[in-house]
Amino acid sequence: MKERMPNLLIVGAMKAGTSSLHDYLNLHPDVYMSEPKEIHYYADGVYGVKSKEWYTSFFKSDKKIVGTTPQSYTKCHNKYYQNIPERIFKDTPNVKLIYIVRDPIKRYESHVLESYHCDTPEDVEYSKSSGNYIKTSMYGMQLKEYLKYFDLKQFYILSLEDLHANRLKELNKIFKFLGVSQLDDEKLFDFEANVAESKEIPTEVKQKWIVRLTTKLSPYLGRRLANYLSAKFYAFQLKKPVLTKEEKESLELLLRDDIIEFKKITGKSFDQWSI
Repeated sequence: MKERMPNLLIVGAMKAGTSSLHDYLNLHPDVYMSEPKEIHYYADGVYGVKSKEWYTSFFKSDKKIVGTTPQSYTKCHNKYYQNIPERIFKDTPNVKLIYIVRDPIKRYESHVLESYHCDTPEDVEYSKSSGNYIKTSMYGMQLKEYLKYFDLKQFYILSLEDLHANRLKELNKIFKFLGVSQLDDEKLFDFEANVAESKEIPTEVKQKWIVRLTTKLSPYLGRRLANYLSAKFYAFQLKKPVLTKEEKESLELLLRDDIIEFKKITGKSFDQWSI
């Protein structure tokens, strides 16, 4: 099989169902989604460092659609993801793009939770100081960066809420957008991926020398120790943040104009959202 550039990118949004969508699309006989799920070839830490041959090696398939899910490609504000749309356009100007979004406040809450689990303390501090958590929910701002290079017709935009409400209906709309046949087996998609957020161990715990040493001696004991430390000293990080009424109102005020513009650009109402 010949290596090739992807002709489909799921570009976000983070914590909006990208893992499940990636796995659903991969079940279609004419679609190949990458393993691993996220190949951030165009991110600043990779672009110009890794070769194009490295990138195309993930797409060895003769199927009509080959894709990957770099969910951080809709973080134009983030120092790690600059100039992404321009870089993509340079290599694959005709690529199809999927942007799955969700209630921006709920996405924000899940983003904060995952960040505490998976990011270093330095990156957590950067996300707080730079507004990364909030700006990733500014879907209008993110989409407009792509529209500088791509036609809106190259995008398929859907909400996690609609996908949850009727998976088969929404997926068949995507299959039509991709130019592949529709499916009729609803049970095929009767699962969700990456939902057990609260069971993860914070990165700060994983990096402790005693956890690393114990894990090297016994992965089982290392996991037990990490779980113990997490529950005893980092319990606050294992719970989804609950916003106060004032915090929620402040977030809604910060996001409202952007979300209104996003709805206008896409022509979608997203009636289930809090904004």
